[in-house]
Amino acid sequence: MCGISGFVDRRLADEEARHVLSQMVKSQAHRGPDDFGTENPTKGVWFGHNRLSIIDLSSDGHQPMARNHLTITYNGEIYNYLEIKTELESLGYRFTSKSDTEVILYAYAQWGTGCVERFRGMWAFAIWDESEKTLFCSRDRFGIKPFHYVCDDESVYFSSEIKALKYSRLYSSELNPFQLMRDIQLGWSVYSDETHYLKIKQLRPGENLIFKAGKLSLIPYYRLIARPMDRGETNLSMEFRNRFFDSIRLHMRADVEVGSTFSGGIDSSAVVCAVQHIYHPDRFQTFTVWYEQADERPFASQVWKMYPSIVHHTLQPDTSELSEAYIRATRQYDIPVSGSSYLSQYFVMKYAHQCGIKVLLDGQGSDEYLMGYLHSLYRLFATYLRRGSVAAFVRELFTFSKMQHWKAPKVADLVFKSLLSTFLSEHNLYKLEYHHFYPNAFRGGEDTPFFLPIADPEPLRNFSWHLIYSTILQTLLMHEDRNSMAFSIEARVPFLDHLLVEFGFSAPLKEKISNGYTKHILRKALSDIMPDNITWRIDKKGFVTPGEVIWLRNQLRWLLDESMELPGIDARVWKQEKKKFLTGNDKNARWIWRVASANYWYKTLNVS
Repeated sequence: MCGISGFVDRRLADEEARHVLSQMVKSQAHRGPDDFGTENPTKGVWFGHNRLSIIDLSSDGHQPMARNHLTITYNGEIYNYLEIKTELESLGYRFTSKSDTEVILYAYAQWGTGCVERFRGMWAFAIWDESEKTLFCSRDRFGIKPFHYVCDDESVYFSSEIKALKYSRLYSSELNPFQLMRDIQLGWSVYSDETHYLKIKQLRPGENLIFKAGKLSLIPYYRLIARPMDRGETNLSMEFRNRFFDSIRLHMRADVEVGSTFSGGIDSSAVVCAVQHIYHPDRFQTFTVWYEQADERPFASQVWKMYPSIVHHTLQPDTSELSEAYIRATRQYDIPVSGSSYLSQYFVMKYAHQCGIKVLLDGQGSDEYLMGYLHSLYRLFATYLRRGSVAAFVRELFTFSKMQHWKAPKVADLVFKSLLSTFLSEHNLYKLEYHHFYPNAFRGGEDTPFFLPIADPEPLRNFSWHLIYSTILQTLLMHEDRNSMAFSIEARVPFLDHLLVEFGFSAPLKEKISNGYTKHILRKALSDIMPDNITWRIDKKGFVTPGEVIWLRNQLRWLLDESMELPGIDARVWKQEKKKFLTGNDKNARWIWRVASANYWYKTLNVS
């Protein structure tokens, strides 16, 4: 895991170019404190790199790396690099390092832009091909690693984080008001190729960028689609288990110690228990955050008891550090801190860094394609109703109502939203949420553009596709990258191995939600290696914090006292909702947090 930066700009004199690149590299020093480097492959082309040494800790892995006519700056991990390296060696290539970076270079030399289709992992890289006078850039299939860029008719600048692009002559602090509105009203910190800055873009997941002769082209190389499955039920859960274990093995490849975040939920427990089951390590460190209002340690302790070699670290964040953490996180993210749960993750990463960990496994990604969110039920029931499977709808509704102890109003609400999901498209459902779930303090906010196309005819699978690419996962991955890299930690997500995702995404309905349980195939596949009270727990909790209510009324109250300067905000609506919140009304607490955070971010936008 590292930081990349660079540009193709022939308008800059060499001395100015060196200064710009130097500032870009310095701004991302937290991403790679082990080494840094710059390279000028040819006139007007400049690459920079900040290295966090994970594989091949020697100087042989130094970047930017050049081989023959190719130069690369790369962030991420190609987990199947050893297998690709063996294939390349059989084709006559000779390696001088043990790094996956060199594997990417020679893979590109052999297969051209098609090399990325052979990679399993997470990546964002740029290659300068001197023989073709071409810049080739790529981002992994699910957008785990960031790639931002800004361009004009003849130049392009790129970097891992937006802050590095502020040194580009093309940088503008002009806001993208539409992305700001999406962030506040829907919680989408990320949408498509847009950022909170009008002129700064990001590569979409599964997309390549080619810049040649002043022309920039964006070329998708991957699209997640459902594939036919004809195996029996037992074989499906066994196949999922095998693919998950294979992903764990790949994600454990490192020349440094690997630990894991751990909440006591199903996903993080699956990761931790799989590591224990496969490797039986003498020592494996896990990191758990807890609050008096949300304490997962009773669940986590069952895993610690089952696997005594786990060295468990628990952390109750010090509330006296909240303001400092919030301010630093705002600088780190380059966007508003749009949820207090991201600060929980920030504290976990800080603690792991203090314990000397450089790589952490994380359970991110499972909920989005195995349907771990309870609001997935609306689309499940919509799928049944569209198929005319009324009996299945009633049976599953009754089962969930009984297991979750839902009262009549909750059941009525679920049925109503399921009917909406039956008759409305995913796009129109989110339009309703945008306009009616929270107050809208943006003048003209009704014109905010977003589009959720039909990615799959099945409502549940279409919902899943957008969870991955449009609504939730991209935001979670962005924050995980910034939080982990703030403390020079590589966060790895085994659930997002593309072969595993494709299998889970394609699985039948009953493998995802069945008999009152979400993520049914995961529970079945790993039931023998996890404690029963975790495998079959029915509540769903994320990184829950007391932030939007308690922190915002106490340690972070100063955010509400800041003068409102956010462009486009209706001050009357803001004051009215803030008054309700301060007098004890928590209904729109999350919205209050988002508006206050966006306002603080805007006021500090150009403060280094």
